[in-house]
Amino acid sequence: MTTEISLATLKLHNERLDKLLTRLEENFGWKPIHPKEDVQTIMYRAGQASVIDYIKSIMEEEI
Repeated sequence: MTTEISLATLKLHNERLDKLLTRLEENFGWKPIHPKEDVQTIMYRAGQASVIDYIKSIMEEEI
């Protein structure tokens, strides 16, 4: 059995995902590295940024 989804529902869903991605980028996106930062902090932040890049790539594949 298939469920029909209206275009308005899909548009709302995509808008919410776009807003979520924007908020993630603002809070956890790539930021310049300071020379005094320790390696663990740099690696942690790089991991956060790579998750955002991964989400973007999934969203682009779905288009």
